[in-house]
Amino acid sequence: MALGEWERLGDESLLRYKVFHVRKSRRRSPRTGADIGFFLIDTADWVTVVALTTADEIVLVRQFRQGSERVAFEIPGGLIDPHETDPAVAAARELREETGYEAARLELLGEMNPNPAMFSNRCHVFLATGCRRVGGLAMDPGEDIEVVTVPLAELDERIRRGEIEHAVVLGSLALWRARGAAT
Repeated sequence: MALGEWERLGDESLLRYKVFHVRKSRRRSPRTGADIGFFLIDTADWVTVVALTTADEIVLVRQFRQGSERVAFEIPGGLIDPHETDPAVAAARELREETGYEAARLELLGEMNPNPAMFSNRCHVFLATGCRRVGGLAMDPGEDIEVVTVPLAELDERIRRGEIEHAVVLGSLALWRARGAAT
């Protein structure tokens, strides 16, 4: 049997918040004909930044994450603001705000869907090279961030130990590696 798209029967808005919209979407299964409800989250597209210094280090951030209730190692990233039409502008802004670093070069590595089972947005993954510290952080009120630079030679071991476990971060690093990054 060939897979096909599910017919959209209707959407019901359940919750609107500043950064996301939750809706129930009714779809018809092409295989069974059943009318099934799915809960979906609409939000702005995201950016992540694999930021590398000239000293062969990756720039990471540590911050407490409410969902996991613990401090996480991540790469810089965040929502694309409504006025930003170019994801590269958002990537440069997030890098500067969350780390105090600027890149000599910013390159789009690709895009991914953070979780296609429930999210409708895309994540734009950037490689920032020649990064250097140019100032302090400009954190949002809901952020407490510590900037950490890690030698690239230690990155895989930190992933193996589970220090870096955020799925979007791991996907971003995999995309970087797939594009020919040195291991």
